Amino acid sequence: MPLSKSLQTQPFVLTITVLSLALAFGGGQGNLGDTLAQLTALALLIVLIYRYPGMEYWPKAGVLVLFLVLPLLLFLLPWPEVLGQAGLARGNLNGLLSPIIGDLNNQGSLTPIATERALFWLLPACAVYLACLQSSFSQKKRLATVLVFWVFVGAVLGLAQKAGGVDSILYFFSNTNRNSSVGLFANANHYAISMAVCLPLIWAILTWAFNQSAERHVNPLWFITFGAVAIIFILGFMLSGSRAGLALGMFGCLLMLPAVISADQRKGAKHWMFAILAVGLFLAVQVGFYFITLNFQDNPLVDGRWQLNAYTKLAADNFAPVGSGPGSFWFVFPQYGGLFTGAYIANHAHNEYLELWLEMRWLFVFSAIPLVVAYAFQGFKIWFRSKTYSVESTLLARAAWIGLLLLIIHSSVDYPLRTTTLLTVAGLLAAFILPESADFQD
Repeated sequence: MPLSKSLQTQPFVLTITVLSLALAFGGGQGNLGDTLAQLTALALLIVLIYRYPGMEYWPKAGVLVLFLVLPLLLFLLPWPEVLGQAGLARGNLNGLLSPIIGDLNNQGSLTPIATERALFWLLPACAVYLACLQSSFSQKKRLATVLVFWVFVGAVLGLAQKAGGVDSILYFFSNTNRNSSVGLFANANHYAISMAVCLPLIWAILTWAFNQSAERHVNPLWFITFGAVAIIFILGFMLSGSRAGLALGMFGCLLMLPAVISADQRKGAKHWMFAILAVGLFLAVQVGFYFITLNFQDNPLVDGRWQLNAYTKLAADNFAPVGSGPGSFWFVFPQYGGLFTGAYIANHAHNEYLELWLEMRWLFVFSAIPLVVAYAFQGFKIWFRSKTYSVESTLLARAAWIGLLLLIIHSSVDYPLRTTTLLTVAGLLAAFILPESADFQD
């Protein structure tokens, strides 16, 4: 019996550890925090495999992880020469290098080390996702609380960074946006989107508290606490100066309105008033803050990311039909955008989809289709066919679905999922989208 209890506890404790390491130390790229999260995630995966050794123990949704991992593994395998040197860019590169080092390696990726690094970078998100699939609903709520806690810590830290000015010792990354709020991240946009993603979860927590207050006494401090957290997040939006973060934060609040209305179990018109007034307050405050930030933001039409995306598209065309390999952007882009970058660091395109199109081409498309279909199908179920699920479970699933949608949209103008923190958050939210169902194994 003690062994059985230990086996039940270990995955959950390790899941919290991986999530906390990713949220606290994974806001940059290629640092020790990423390594710690990856090693702990590897330990979590080993424990999960030991506890659930057969496919019959796993929900069907666990198969989706393969669509993330298999394309990277394919780029690490030996490829036929006709593919390894296919396309204009690969052919030219082979012609330049062959007199010096011989023909290009037979692997699909031009930079196998970078592809291996990308594979390790997926570990925390995959481990948290798989572990959460095996978690009870009460454990999922605790994981959601851990997520909100660390994002709140980052939000408060961001406010302190702004107050401390350019020389504040609270900036943890050298390549950070000085004089802006970045919190635990190296990028103000990632700081802002982390709070936008968590706002729907705060809505869910407040709605749960209101529902419980109809049956028993709930300490008013809970409402004050989470209401204050929401206001802190809005302040974080303002001070980050992120246009996308502000817009997506408002959009997420608007999308949560029908979820709050349908989940509020109080009778009469009061729950409509609560939902409309609360969302109206959030939107009014955020819109007001948005116009304030316009006073110190550059015109988005002259934002350099549009030029960067144009060069990325050119590189992607030249590396048709197979791509340059996952993680190879930094190796390929300087050949096309060297004059553009100048003194700036262009380690990623400000468009996840263009970057993946450059690196993986059609393998990216074929692997993304099942994920997009699963996301859309599950969204249809939790929004329009949710009667078989509990109210609380449905509310969490809807909040997570909205959070993932915000990350998907933000990925078209930035690279949030290239950080361990936000990729792990995406893995957690993806598991939250699956409410209690017949597939769940206790």
